[in-house]
Amino acid sequence: MERTLIVTGAAHVHLPDHLRVAREAGWRIAGVCDRDPARAEACAAALSVPVVEGPGAVEARAALVCSETVHHVEDCLAAFDAGLDVFCEKPLGGSADAARRIADAAEAQGRLLQTGYFMRTIAPLRELRARIAGGAIGRVTAARLRFSHDGGYADWLDLDCWMTDPGLACYGGFVDEAVHGIDALRWMLGPVARGHAVTGNVLGWPVDDHGAAILTFESGATAVVEAGWTDTRMRLELDLIGAAGGADLRDGVARLWTRDGVPEELPDRAVLDAGDGIRPFLRRLDGEEAPGLVPPHEAAEVNALIDAMGLARA
Repeated sequence: MERTLIVTGAAHVHLPDHLRVAREAGWRIAGVCDRDPARAEACAAALSVPVVEGPGAVEARAALVCSETVHHVEDCLAAFDAGLDVFCEKPLGGSADAARRIADAAEAQGRLLQTGYFMRTIAPLRELRARIAGGAIGRVTAARLRFSHDGGYADWLDLDCWMTDPGLACYGGFVDEAVHGIDALRWMLGPVARGHAVTGNVLGWPVDDHGAAILTFESGATAVVEAGWTDTRMRLELDLIGAAGGADLRDGVARLWTRDGVPEELPDRAVLDAGDGIRPFLRRLDGEEAPGLVPPHEAAEVNALIDAMGLARA
């Protein structure tokens, strides 16, 4: 089958990033469907493809679900029913139940499902994870991760849209960024047992715009996750404390050390590109090794945790 994709929902701010990566990898878009006719027409015109009725209306290998979060469950299930694999923007669903339904359906129908948690593709994070698994800093006891940006103040993120409508976004600005950090820490440190979160609102939208969570992992490690739209710049910062050493990531540079050793700077720099989240999905569709894929039920567990922390806004 031809290397073609269908856009199922053109609402998400990172759709252009995914389209760029798909185009660079040699994939093409076969059609666009969206509940908003004007948005569908605009996206289709920009891509020089037709507007179609749904994911089964045109021949394609997979669907890019970039609709409003509340519609993810309907759009993912429709794509599976049409025999398509799915890349879905994060969070996987608009609730824990919706996310579980999507993950269960993917498993039951044997479909490939990837959620856009792109931090699993970041080279220094992958190296740190491997080193930690190998015991380089001993058992990790504590962590801190901050992932935030200035989108609430800058002109690159238009918040006068569905992202600040609780009925469509389902979550607020803290979750919008924090899910990346939660998924990354779970991937590095194992399952989360419980958490507690506090959020704030300085921008005045109907949803929160920043916050922090304290997590306890099944291993006994604790972590703080800070995130939101109200930073002064784009930041990914990580601190890991182990029984025998530690690691950190600042300004794209990762370091690792033992208690009695000289810090080792890892060679690769962290690149923050949301479009990288789709790369493992496309590689797997091509039959290649695809490090960075997010197991569907791990993506659903992120929803379960944020709901358990009382962060649903719908």
